[in-house]
Amino acid sequence: MMEKFISVQPKSEIIRKYIAYYYFHSCTDTKFEKSFVFYPNYKNALTVYKNAEILLSEEGTTVSGSKMEQYSVLYTTNLDKSIRVQFKGAFDKIGVVFAPLGLNHFVENPLFEVHSERIGYFDYFGLPFQKCITAVFEENNESEKVRLLDSFFESRLTDFNVPILEKAVYEILTSGGLAKVSELSEKLMTNRKTLLRLFQKHLLCSVEEYKKMVRFRQAINFSQEQNGSNTLTEIALFSQYYDQADFIRQFKSIAKESPKKVIPSISKLGSEDTYWKLE
Repeated sequence: MMEKFISVQPKSEIIRKYIAYYYFHSCTDTKFEKSFVFYPNYKNALTVYKNAEILLSEEGTTVSGSKMEQYSVLYTTNLDKSIRVQFKGAFDKIGVVFAPLGLNHFVENPLFEVHSERIGYFDYFGLPFQKCITAVFEENNESEKVRLLDSFFESRLTDFNVPILEKAVYEILTSGGLAKVSELSEKLMTNRKTLLRLFQKHLLCSVEEYKKMVRFRQAINFSQEQNGSNTLTEIALFSQYYDQADFIRQFKSIAKESPKKVIPSISKLGSEDTYWKLE
């Protein structure tokens, strides 16, 4: 087997509210080399590598095969820039892709107390999670892998209840990132400072950062859903940028490259909305 990528939705109805899908990504070729770029998303991911050396840097992440038996668990809150991941050698990886505010339903503390970095090691679940992922990596049947993960996350469910934040996120997502902070404050009967505090506390970002990311992601998703058949002007209009120049400027501020260069190079992996630029 060379490289393999499979994405599967949770089977548990409860877990589907908070986890969009799992993916299983692996390769047995010790000479394998490839890199990919992933872009800001409101669906953030917990990724687990088996027997790998992980190097985190400002330029991105490097994953190298290792003979040392270990698990590396990373969580990525990717809201403001593209991130490159480079693979060197064989690897085995589990991805848990959370719905908006999904992870918050499995931790007992505000997210900023649990994980303060945009990308970094995540050991919050401790030994019980290690036992779970050991079983998942040893299992060959995808349905059983999903059952094991569902069971673990069901055991970790907490009573996360922050209605103002949940409603604010909903309004931003349904507006495609266009909801104004003043309008949100009025609609939710709260003030700007409270909104900012809640976003920083539970999403590790400002309201404006979240809005910008949602708009950017909407453009990416729309393009991919149309199989690349739309023009940049059509994408800009759908995402309601002021004009094409505004679209290009905003896009480059996140992706560091123009949409003309990035959008045609993005590929879909698996059966869910995993859109990566393969290099």
